Amino acid sequence: MDMFTWARPKPLEITHRISADQRIYIVSDLHLGDGTRSDIFLGKDRELMRFLEQVREEGAHLVIAGDAVDFHQAFSMSRVLKAHARLMGELCSLAESNGVTYLWGNHDYDISLFKDLLRFEVCSSLLIGDEVLVQHGYQYDPHIGPNLDQTHVHTMGHHMVERVLKTWIRLPIENFYTRANRMAFWTFHKWANLVDLADRMWTALGQPEAMRGLQTMVYYWTQNQIGDAGMLYDGVSRGLPLLPYQVLITGHSHLPGVVALPTGQRYVNTGSWTFSSAQYALWDHGALCVRDWLTGREYTDGAYRHLAEGRAAHMNFREWWRENYLGWLRFRGGEEGRIAPVDPAEGEPSLGRGAAPA
Repeated sequence: MDMFTWARPKPLEITHRISADQRIYIVSDLHLGDGTRSDIFLGKDRELMRFLEQVREEGAHLVIAGDAVDFHQAFSMSRVLKAHARLMGELCSLAESNGVTYLWGNHDYDISLFKDLLRFEVCSSLLIGDEVLVQHGYQYDPHIGPNLDQTHVHTMGHHMVERVLKTWIRLPIENFYTRANRMAFWTFHKWANLVDLADRMWTALGQPEAMRGLQTMVYYWTQNQIGDAGMLYDGVSRGLPLLPYQVLITGHSHLPGVVALPTGQRYVNTGSWTFSSAQYALWDHGALCVRDWLTGREYTDGAYRHLAEGRAAHMNFREWWRENYLGWLRFRGGEEGRIAPVDPAEGEPSLGRGAAPA
């Protein structure tokens, strides 16, 4: 099995259930790639293997909530296996001893790797007891969720650009404050102005819906930049109250935290293992927390507070630009924070979070 089967039909919706009366580790978005500079896992194989050893020793169950392998970045399975051979072996061994449940994500177009090669239990949704639902999270992303098939092409294109330029083109800009990314933001600003101008022209001609799709894309970009990666919190806050569960656990946005909704339900995001992050959620017989494996830091609702309070929902792209662009490709977050550039040739980012490409 070398090249990924991009044309394989979308897998069926499958829900599994496991007992809540146990210790369960939940990780997501490992994004294992081909070991090159564009592999955003950044070679943390030893750290992840130590994590897997703790899961084994505790007799715990492991849940991987999607996007373990970055199919779009790696291009061929042989390159992933060569770059992460020992880690793949440890994952397979853990599946045999403790059991591993895998939920496919938006980067998991070919799931035969997890089902047939690594011997994981594979599903689209997992219930822990009766009150906890685990999903990858793309289902609540207003861009990727309804357009899963189309976004595969966009994601491959994004990875190709990063590979050619040998740098990151990602949100938020303060985490990826490189010359190439600043130029990309400046270019996006000009394009967004053209979209706004065209929207006003079409509205004057009696066609106010003509540019709705592009305006929605600009708003999606803006919300990602100001903290709602993938607009996942917006989608979850709308969708979770309609579900008969007390807790929803996802990955996808790479933004770890535990958030209480006004309904009394809780939203938990596992974070990711990309760049300098190594985050996981732990369910321990009903107790729930999110931590970083490398630093021990515990995450609560800090990254979500401004979203929960609605402090950023009103902001459009023009307002964000006026508040943050300082001229000459300088942006307030990067300049005032003096965040070191995140470049494959210059080492790891100073901050561990970065939004996943579509």
